[in-house]
Amino acid sequence: MPRRVVALATVALACLGALAVSAVPAQAARSAGVLEIVYSPLSLGEYCAANVNPSSIVGFYNGSLGCYRWNGTQTTYVGSGSPSAACAYFHPTYAYIGHAQGGSQALICKYSV
Repeated sequence: MPRRVVALATVALACLGALAVSAVPAQAARSAGVLEIVYSPLSLGEYCAANVNPSSIVGFYNGSLGCYRWNGTQTTYVGSGSPSAACAYFHPTYAYIGHAQGGSQALICKYSV
């Protein structure tokens, strides 16, 4: 019987610990009020086609936003865009607060929520 009590108490404490740990990040995200959304090069291509050059199909962010088209064998540069304008294009109702470099030359847009 004492073994069962100790086992139940251990399980209960583990569950409470898991709840406490999982509640912290959710609470921090709410208090910070920042939403980060990652846009892949194909998503950036949508912005590029609408705002830079209609032949664009892909965009890469690496300090600046470059727009490219694909001719079947290689990409060809067709113009540059604005990372902040791209963020506003994707979510015009969110308050844009910044952007950053993501993996594979993706664009991370930061919005205030």
